[in-house]
Amino acid sequence: MIKLVDILNIENADYSKYKIHFATGATNKKEPYNKFLINEFDEWQADQTNKNFSREYVISLIYYDKDIWLFGGIYKVTNQTPQPISHNDGWSGWHYDLTLTDNQKDLIGRIFVYYKKEYRASYPNLELQPTNGIKPADICISSILDKRVTINDFNGFDNVNISYQTLKHIIENNITTWKSALSNVKGIYLIVDTLTGKQYVGSAYGEDCIWQRWSEYAKNGHGGNIELKEILQNNGTDYKNNFKYSILEVCNMNLGNDYIIGRETYWKEVLVTRKFGMNSN
Repeated sequence: MIKLVDILNIENADYSKYKIHFATGATNKKEPYNKFLINEFDEWQADQTNKNFSREYVISLIYYDKDIWLFGGIYKVTNQTPQPISHNDGWSGWHYDLTLTDNQKDLIGRIFVYYKKEYRASYPNLELQPTNGIKPADICISSILDKRVTINDFNGFDNVNISYQTLKHIIENNITTWKSALSNVKGIYLIVDTLTGKQYVGSAYGEDCIWQRWSEYAKNGHGGNIELKEILQNNGTDYKNNFKYSILEVCNMNLGNDYIIGRETYWKEVLVTRKFGMNSN
């Protein structure tokens, strides 16, 4: 099999110049992948909790699924002394100036590698000799796609499971495949608070259906819903970034609104969202 270092043209003598960043989210492992899809991975990676990028280059591998990583590019660390920063939510850390290199730039978002990481370090040196498992330098290519992964492709109602930031990106950019799909079905959707696990069941049956309803959520996170508005008032407007959206059921446009409301009630009872979730009625 082809090794990643071979396809990236990295010689053994140069291993000491590189770190690998196994990019995963703290609460949602796919957070960096979602950031990649909406072109915000560079900003996400630049802010680090610790001084993690102590070498000249960083190879970014983005968590996609268990033991599957997406190649996110090779970055040059242009400031070896990062700047201390803090966010409005109380997070503090270090900001790096990272510049994406041209090394195999056309393969970013196209290469997937298989790597079972049997150690805790998320920023190993390329030449690491782990006690267990495969060396980072021996990571092999799993597959190469014909084109870069993108949020522009709607992959079916059963596969919708997106963050608030992804939803906002889709709506604000009026992405055609998503708009076409979500505008032509009535349905029941689910909003999950990823910090508490609480769920909210809603329905969409107006003009432009799910697209129209989710456009309202994209504006402010609550879409005018009393329960969600209260959560954001109590926790701050940035709390909306903890919400994710999926579709429980799609319905034919010819079905009456009363039927859709009935299905919404059914899902509330199934998921017990009145008692344990975010539905108040």
